[in-house]
Amino acid sequence: MKEPTMEEVLELVDFQRNVHGRLCVRTVKVSVEGSVWGHVHGDVNGSVWGDVEGTVEGTISGRQWQFAETPKEKAIRLIREGKSEEAIITLEEFD
Repeated sequence: MKEPTMEEVLELVDFQRNVHGRLCVRTVKVSVEGSVWGHVHGDVNGSVWGDVEGTVEGTISGRQWQFAETPKEKAIRLIREGKSEEAIITLEEFD
């Protein structure tokens, strides 16, 4: 693949320097096809397909994001907390 020119790169992203003088991507102007290694501070105007390994702060589709615990995860947590009776009830409700 031919290397992109600086003009082509600047059509895709804007850059800035952080407080430590390190170069960062400020704005991505197109879709990202692949992985993002690092933090995203700001808005994502579009969809995220795949895993988010880290925290999400803010809203998704205008609603405040909150962690959703599956029945299996809840049962495991309750067992670890010594609440096995509640864990059984959770699993029975799921079944």
